[in-house]
Amino acid sequence: MSNRKPSAPAKPITVAIDASFLSLPASGIGSYVSGLTTALIRQQDDLGLDIRLITPKPGRILHPGHKLHRFLWDSFGITPATLRQVGKPDVLHLPQMSAPIITPAPMVVTIHDVIPLVLEDYRASRAMRTYLDLMKRTSARARLIIAPSQAARTDIAKVMGIDLERIVAIPEAADPTLAPDTTGEAASIVAEKWGLTGPYLFNIGGYDRRKNLPLTIAAFAGALPGLPEDAKLVIGGAPHSENEHIFPPLAPVIRQYGLDDRVILIGRISDADRRALYQAATVYITASEYEGFGLTPLEAMACGVPAIVANRTSLPEVVGDAGLVVEPTVDDLAAAMVTLLTDTNLHTDLARRSLERAGEFTWYAAAIATAEVYHRASRM
Repeated sequence: MSNRKPSAPAKPITVAIDASFLSLPASGIGSYVSGLTTALIRQQDDLGLDIRLITPKPGRILHPGHKLHRFLWDSFGITPATLRQVGKPDVLHLPQMSAPIITPAPMVVTIHDVIPLVLEDYRASRAMRTYLDLMKRTSARARLIIAPSQAARTDIAKVMGIDLERIVAIPEAADPTLAPDTTGEAASIVAEKWGLTGPYLFNIGGYDRRKNLPLTIAAFAGALPGLPEDAKLVIGGAPHSENEHIFPPLAPVIRQYGLDDRVILIGRISDADRRALYQAATVYITASEYEGFGLTPLEAMACGVPAIVANRTSLPEVVGDAGLVVEPTVDDLAAAMVTLLTDTNLHTDLARRSLERAGEFTWYAAAIATAEVYHRASRM
């Protein structure tokens, strides 16, 4: 991604950004909005922008903390009157696939992925079908679309029938506070809270079927004879629903392989614990079949932790040659686990390259590229 700033016009353009996700519990889209808006506001004068954030009023019935309220906010929360209150913007940026019913301002929309359109399991519910209709309506009205990776850009164009010229790939970035632990504090935290005193593989990418956690557990079982005796697999997070088709239960898989003392399910965790688990991990692993970007391996790499990722969609784009990119099979994943947990020289080299690679993804660069999209949309 280029760090070259666009030439600022004599008069900055006003850009309104739907920042409603900043008022919700932590999420991937919330991290995107926070990282991007912070970088845009810091550079807005140089980028020829006047950034205005749109957030729900406290206590308002359309506050998007509930699925119905989220839909109502997406459809009716941003009105012409709302836009007048933030200065009649030249461009409206929607950071997820949604659009107000009436929008007088030209729209830029970020589409993070098209998982429901690519994977049939994810479009079975009525709510998801409604969301897909919303996706199609929004993409048709947007002047330009931002995707987080070239893989996502290609899929958006293919499955939604959108001209590639209207889609711009702008990689995201890890939380800039993520960095290697040089004090030993992270190791102390994970030892005290979860008894993790030896090497461990870490995953916190989500529980849904496409994440391939049962496969990851099976691969870990296959790798055990070649791993250090105290090696563990640590999985963070929790299912978002009781739908076992979308969120296959892991406990039966763990019992099947007799791994109750080797696979640790730690549930939902705080940001501070998440940081410590990244920093103290030996290896990050994700066998995900589909990602729009691949933020979690990038977060691990920012902490100097090399990653094993599936050779699918955007993951190779993110990891590059700083990790092991393998086919999501039991044998290939197991072999990669053994390699990275036993080859000290390779691990050291990939840890160094991971830090360098993670440094190539910054919100500073994302803001510059996004500003170019805003200016282009304002001229269309």
